[in-house]
Amino acid sequence: MPSESTKLLVRADDAGSSWAANMGCLRACTEGIARSVEVMMPCAWVDHAARLLGEQPQIDVGIHLTLTSEWDAVKWRPLTPSESLVDESGYFRPLLEPRDGDHRPSLRQCGWSVDDVAAEFRAQIELGLAKFPHASHVSCHMTRHFKDFDAALGTVVSELCALFGLKEDPMGDALPRMDGYPKHPRDARSRQRRFVEALGSLAGGTYIFVDHPAEDTPEMRATGHPGYEDVQEDRTSCLHVLTSPAVKEAVRDLGIDLVSYRSL
Repeated sequence: MPSESTKLLVRADDAGSSWAANMGCLRACTEGIARSVEVMMPCAWVDHAARLLGEQPQIDVGIHLTLTSEWDAVKWRPLTPSESLVDESGYFRPLLEPRDGDHRPSLRQCGWSVDDVAAEFRAQIELGLAKFPHASHVSCHMTRHFKDFDAALGTVVSELCALFGLKEDPMGDALPRMDGYPKHPRDARSRQRRFVEALGSLAGGTYIFVDHPAEDTPEMRATGHPGYEDVQEDRTSCLHVLTSPAVKEAVRDLGIDLVSYRSL
């Protein structure tokens, strides 16, 4: 059984990307065990996220730095005129890195510019702080940390965090990640059981769990790309787990302290 010194940071990603994600992230915090929410600033539902989270100042907010637009049915553009970061339609490319069996273009394969990334990240942070004045940190979309993509981008992120007084995502640096449950099966009952087992296996220390809770909506059912067509099932089952009475009871009985980036 974990000791009382066991801490868990449950992070809800991709707010701003859709109404479903905004509501899922909100519910994961207000009804469940999540304590930090990551908002994607280039996306269309940022103002809605700002209204929801502005009414809940106890929820920690992170600016989820974004360089990709991975879904087929909805696309995102940079906030800056960063020509090296976009495709012929002006959208972010679907991937950061090439993937086996995935023939969509990646940023790695294109002539991206560090200066363009720096300008874009700065614009995302400035907008993020304007919309979410209580934001405490930055995090990285589709990668643990952008320094893993290129060391120069790690420097860019660190310098911007220092400039704007934001915490740099410890998931990319220090915190061990709690897996929680495997990607498959997607059903909430199986995931809930595995999550409770994972909680029981934690030793003393601070851990992080990251997933993407969302409501079940027509837009979420239309979201996906080849190889990941069951986004709705995946993300709604995540929401069920994070708000599950059994999971909340396990956290309480095991004496696990739920923390946020802000409280670390």
